[in-house]
This record gives sequence, C-alpha cells and structure tokens, in this order.
Amino acid sequence: MLKKKNKFMSHLRYTYFPAPIRAGFNYLNGLKKFFAERYPLAAQPGQLSCDPVFIIGAGRSGTTLLRSMLVAGGEIAIPTETQIVHKMAVLFETTRSLGWNDQASLVISAFESHRYFPLWRIDMASAYQKVLALPKKERSLARIIDEVYMTYASQAFPSASVWGDQSPMHTFYLPYIVRIFPRARFVHMLRDGRDVTASLVSRFGNGHLYESVLRWTTSLKRIEQLRKRISTSQFIEIRYEDLVNEPEEVLMRLCLFIGIEYSNTMLDYWKLPTTIEHKYESFHKNLEKPVFDSSIGKWKEVLDSEQQDYVNKKLDRKLQEYGYLER
Repeated sequence: MLKKKNKFMSHLRYTYFPAPIRAGFNYLNGLKKFFAERYPLAAQPGQLSCDPVFIIGAGRSGTTLLRSMLVAGGEIAIPTETQIVHKMAVLFETTRSLGWNDQASLVISAFESHRYFPLWRIDMASAYQKVLALPKKERSLARIIDEVYMTYASQAFPSASVWGDQSPMHTFYLPYIVRIFPRARFVHMLRDGRDVTASLVSRFGNGHLYESVLRWTTSLKRIEQLRKRISTSQFIEIRYEDLVNEPEEVLMRLCLFIGIEYSNTMLDYWKLPTTIEHKYESFHKNLEKPVFDSSIGKWKEVLDSEQQDYVNKKLDRKLQEYGYLER
C-alpha cells in the first residue's frame, strides 16, 4: 500500500496551481533544501584524486609556457586556462537551495560554457554521471571540480596521476582556491615586472600602462598573503628568466615538487599537439618556437623613455625586493 504522504505528493505534482502559489511552494522547498543540504566547499582528506597544482602569477609571466612544458611529459594534466575555479566558491554558496543534482550540474556546465572550454576537446557526460551518483558523505564542491579535471585527464592525458590549473586570474582570488582545496600546491611564475608591463602594453596599447603596473604589484601582494597561510611544502617559486635560461634544471626541480618524472619531451613542447594556445590567440605565438631568452629585458625596446621612468619609479621597491634591481 502506498503511504498517504506518497499519494499526496503524487496528486500535488499533477495539480494545477496559479503561478504565484506554485512559486511559493518552490520557495519553501528551496528553504528546506538550503537548511537540510549544506555541502562543504572542501572535501575530506582522501576523497580527492590528488592534491592539485595551481600555476599562478601575473599574466604574461610565462604561465602558459610552463603549462605547455609540463603537460608534454604526460604525467600531469593541465588544460588551457578557464579562469573559472575561483568563481565556483561563490556559485556554490549562492545555489545551495537548488539541491545537489542541480547545484553539481551548474558547476560542471559553468566549465562547459566557458569560451576556452572547446580547447579542452573532451566530453563531460561521465563527469555528470559520477558526480550525481556520489553518496552524501562524499559531496563537496572540491569533489565536483576534481571529477571535472580527472575527466579531462582521462581523455587528454590518460597516463597523468595529477591534475593542475593554469589561470593567472586566480592569483587575485587565492583565498577562494584555498577554501576549496586547502592542500593544493602552488607554482608561482615570477617575471621582471618591467617585462610583464611591456608585454601587456604591446598587447593592449599604451593606455594599459597603469593597469599593467597595478596588476604585477597586486599579484605579488596576493601571493605574499598566500604564502603566510599555507605550508612551505605547498609553494614553489619559479622565475621566468631561470626557466628560459636553464629549462632542464628548473623543470627537474619543479617535477620533484609536483611528484612527477622529468622528461626530455618537455623541451619539445613546441612540436607537440598538447601545445595549442598559439593556434587560437596571436599573443601566444611564441609557443610555436623552442624556448628562448630574447624576451628578457625587452621592456627597454618596447617602452619609451617616459614609460620607462614611470615603470621604474612605480616598481622600484618590488624590483629591489625580488632581486631585479640592486638595492
């Protein structure tokens, strides 16, 4: 025999109500879910496939170059940047009333709808199925994102044991990343702020000078704040200048930090199909060449004397602090 509650709910489902009344039912049901199903942002220890690796730093610091090199070895899966993980904490917090299925689907679809997602060249169907089938004790935002990246890894880098993300924009929202993945590892790509500024000005025009300077100094401030709140074992700093001058040595050190094997194929990134950004964005055109060091000090050619004076004045303290200028 059917329980009375089941009978009532069946009739309710097929009964017509004016829109305001139906909206009221939905609102009350949403409140019920909001208080009954508050899944966490972070996962419990041991529930994720790995402790992910986030490549951070100011834009035009070589983060895309580093991604191309690392994935060429096949042991770490890092997709083209989406600049989206940091937004997921806010999305997850504001959609709790929808219930797990709708909430999880929204998170995954946010990746699929990003303008760079087609470059991932994968099918997310299996990610939906696995996430929706998770038992309640394993549900979290981190678990959803982990499944998204492991789905990418299984299709694009089947030998990978670790996944990562390369999105410079995350640098400005690191507290969100740490809330979702408190045990994540961070690779800071550091580059002379004058060359970063020159590269951004070349791309966006002279009117971008002020913002370029602000972007570099703010990225350093955010990363300094991050270092104070995480373990030293979770952080490594790589200088762009060292990477292009001594790529093998730097990559070996970085692979040891990540826990993957160094491969000589990492230096052949420019020949491999895993390097694709230059095919879609002209400002990544240098990825079609072997690693070179001629971009070091390029700011002296790109910026005029007035711009050089401005940049040196604004960045003087930080350039000294990070060893790009003598004190």
